[in-house]
Amino acid sequence: MNNANNIDMNLVVQSLNQKLAVANYTAASWESKATQLENENKQLQVQLDQLKQQGNKKGGK
Repeated sequence: MNNANNIDMNLVVQSLNQKLAVANYTAASWESKATQLENENKQLQVQLDQLKQQGNKKGGK
């Protein structure tokens, strides 16, 4: 019986390790996407600032 319990526990550990690997992959994917979105946001902010400056120059004339 003890051997059967060990096999069962090994299956549980194996299953948990697989789930952890999937969770780690998912977290890395989300982190990568978040970094991408942050970079896009910075680029858009620069573009917005440039457009505001252009608008101010046209408005000042």
